[in-house]
Amino acid sequence: MKEDKYLWVAAAIVFFVIAIEYLFARSKGKKIFRFENTISNLLMGVFDRIAGLFMLPLIFLYYQFLYHNLSIFTIPQTIGWFVFAVLLSDFIWYFYHKSGHRINLFWGAHIVHHQSEDYNYSVALNLTPFQVIVRVLFWSLMPILGFTPEVVLGTHLVIGIYQFLLHTTLIPKLGIIEYIFVTPSHHRVHHGSNQEYLDKNYGGVLIIWDRIFDTFEEEKRDVVYGITMDINSRDFLTSVFHYYKNLIFQMKQLPKLKDKMLLLVSGPDWVPSSGELELIPLYIDKGSYQYGGLSMLTKTYILLNTICVFALILTFSYFMSHFTALDMVGIGLLVMLTLVITGRLLERKRIVVLEILRMLLISSWIYNFMILGY
Repeated sequence: MKEDKYLWVAAAIVFFVIAIEYLFARSKGKKIFRFENTISNLLMGVFDRIAGLFMLPLIFLYYQFLYHNLSIFTIPQTIGWFVFAVLLSDFIWYFYHKSGHRINLFWGAHIVHHQSEDYNYSVALNLTPFQVIVRVLFWSLMPILGFTPEVVLGTHLVIGIYQFLLHTTLIPKLGIIEYIFVTPSHHRVHHGSNQEYLDKNYGGVLIIWDRIFDTFEEEKRDVVYGITMDINSRDFLTSVFHYYKNLIFQMKQLPKLKDKMLLLVSGPDWVPSSGELELIPLYIDKGSYQYGGLSMLTKTYILLNTICVFALILTFSYFMSHFTALDMVGIGLLVMLTLVITGRLLERKRIVVLEILRMLLISSWIYNFMILGY
C-alpha cells in the first residue's frame, strides 16, 4: 500500500468548490444546504475514502491479474486509445449505474447516494465502498480486452471528476451541450423522486446512452430530491445498512425461496404475487422528517468531529507507508468510531460508551508513539 500524496490537493479543491457553492447560494437566498444532510453526506464520504485506501491496491491487483492472464489484445497506451477507453468506460457506466437502480441487491449500496433531500456538491461525496465491489465486476471487461490497470483506473477518475461537477442546482440548462453530454440539469432529474423522473438519466459523461436506450428525461418541473419515502434518521450506520435490513425484513415475509431470490434481483418496485410487502418502520412519508432540534453546542461538536476525521484520513493517506499493519487497523477503528459517534449525535442518541472507547484508543496510540516511541 502506497501513500496518496494528492488526496490533500483533491480534498482542498472539493471543499473550496463546496464553500463557493454555499456562499453563492446564500447570496441568492437559496437554502440548498441543511446541517443534518450535509454532515451525513460528508460522513459517508469519509467512509468511502477510508475504505478506498485499503481497497484500491486490491482492485489494482485484480485488474492486473486479468490483464496479464486473460487479456485478448495488447492495446497501446496513447492519448487516442485513452480517449477510446473513457468512451468505453462511460458505456459500461450506463449499465453499471442502471443495475444499481434496478437490482435490489445493488440498489442497497447505491441508495445512499440518493438519500439526501438537498442537492449540492456534498451529495457527490455521499457514496459507500459497497458500490465499488459492484463496479469492479462490471469493469473487469476492460483489462480482459487489453487495457492496463492504470488506464482502467484513470477512466474511473475522469468519470468521477465529471460526475462530481454535476451535483449542483446553481448551473442552469446548457443549450446544445444538453444533447450530447450529461449536464447538471440531467443529473438533477436523476436524483429526483418525482414519478416521471424515477430511473432516468443514468449516463456518466455522455447523455447519448440514455437517448439510445430510452431512459432520457428532460428537466421540466421542479425536482423533489431524495428517495420516494424518507428515512426517519440521519444516523451513519442506519444510512449505510437500512435498505439491506429492509430486504431481510421483506424476505422473511416470503415463504418461497424462489420469491426470496427474486426479491434480491428485482427492482425496488417489484411486487410478489402474494401482494405488497411491508416496510420496516424506519420509512416515513416524503417530507415528514423533522429537521432541527440540535443545540449550538452539539452542532459545534459534530462539526469538530467531522473536521478532525477528514484531517485524520488525509494525514493517514499521506503517511500511509510509514504505518504498521497494527497502526492501520487502529486508525481504521478510530475513523469508524468517529463516524458512528457523529452519526448518533445527529440523532441525539447516547454516545458515552463509544466516547470512552474512542478515548481509550487515542490514549493507547499516544502512549505507543510518545512514550514507547513506536
